[in-house]
Amino acid sequence: MSVAWPEDLLPPPFADGARPGLLDIIGPLATDPRPGRDVVVLLDGVGAGLLARHRALTPTLRGLEDRTTRVRTVSPSTTAAAMVSLHTGLPPLVHGVLGYLTHDPSSGRPLNQITGDSTVDPEAWMPEETPVERGTRRAVQVAPAKHARSHLSRVAYRGWDFLGHGRGDRVEAVRTALHRAGPDGLVHLHVDDVDHAGHRYGIDSDQWRAALADVDALVGTLLRRLPRGTRIHLTADHGMVDTSPGMTVDLADHPHLQRLASSIAGEARALALRAVEGQGAAEELASGLRDLMGPRAMVLRRDEMLEVGLLAPAGTALSERVEARLPDVLVLGRDRWTVDDFSQRPPSARAMVGVHGSLTKAESIVPLVRVTL
Repeated sequence: MSVAWPEDLLPPPFADGARPGLLDIIGPLATDPRPGRDVVVLLDGVGAGLLARHRALTPTLRGLEDRTTRVRTVSPSTTAAAMVSLHTGLPPLVHGVLGYLTHDPSSGRPLNQITGDSTVDPEAWMPEETPVERGTRRAVQVAPAKHARSHLSRVAYRGWDFLGHGRGDRVEAVRTALHRAGPDGLVHLHVDDVDHAGHRYGIDSDQWRAALADVDALVGTLLRRLPRGTRIHLTADHGMVDTSPGMTVDLADHPHLQRLASSIAGEARALALRAVEGQGAAEELASGLRDLMGPRAMVLRRDEMLEVGLLAPAGTALSERVEARLPDVLVLGRDRWTVDDFSQRPPSARAMVGVHGSLTKAESIVPLVRVTL
C-alpha cells in the first residue's frame, strides 16, 4: 500500500487480500445450508469492543464468550453499506451502497440509503442477485412494519418474505417466522435499540447502557424460547464512538472548501465529497481538506481509495453504475473527530453524540456468536 496509513486506523478492510468476515455469514446459510433452522440476529451498533467493556451488563452474551469470535465489517462502517454487504456477500464497490448518503448521479444529490426516494427504483439501484434469491431456502425478514417496503429492505432483502413486529413482541415474531419458514428455514432479526440510544445519548450514557442490557435480555429470551436445534448467528454491522461539538468540523465555516464541493454525501465519520467541475478542483479540494483536518482525519482521493482496498480488493472491476457514485474525496475521522457540512443536514445530525463510519477498532470490529439451542 503506497498510501501512508495512520496507526490509529485499521488497514482498509480489503487490503492485501483481506476479506471482511461480515460478508460470509448469510451467503453460506442461504446457498449451502445444512438441514435445520437458522436465525441471524443483527445487533445494530454493538461493536466487539463495546461489548467487551460492558460485560457486567450482558450476562447472556457473557455466557457465550466461548462461542464468540471477532470479525471485520466493511467501510464505511455504517448500517446501509454493512447491511447490503451482509445480505449480498459483496463489497460496497460492487453492490454500490457507499454510505448512509450515497451520491445519486441522476439527481446530482445525495440519496438516503435507508429511506430512498420515490424517483429511485431500489432494484435498479442495487441489481445484484442476493444469495437468498439464488438459493432454494425460504427466508423471512423480521422487522418493524414500517420497514416492509423501505428502500433498504428492497435493496438488501430481495428474496425474503417479510414479517412485521411491534417493539414488545419480537420474540414471538421470530417464532412465527420460523414456523412460516419451515423446518429448514432462515430468519433474520434486526435489533436497532442500542444504535438509536448511542446516536441520541452517546455510548457513555445511562440510556445506552439500559438499551444494551435490554438487548442482552432479548437475546436471553430468544435462547430460551426458540425451538431446540435452532442455530443462532449473532453479529453487528458496526460499533460506535462518541463525539462532541468541540470535536466537530463544519465545512460551512470554511466556504473556500465548501464551494469546491458539488455534492456532500457519506456521514460525518466518512464524508464523501464530489468536486465541482473544472481541472484540478478535486485535487484542490483534497489538499485543502488535508490542510484543514491535519491529524484529525485521513483524506483520500478517489484513486487512493481504490488502490488501498477500502471498498473492495484493489483491481476489482468497476461498473458504470457504481463508478458514477464514487466520491472524488473521502474524509475518514480519526480519534473522535467528525466533519460535515451541517448547513445541508437536519438539526438532528449536529446533535448526534454516538457516531460511526471510520476505521477505528471501535467502529470496525464486531462480534460473531454462533450457538445451537
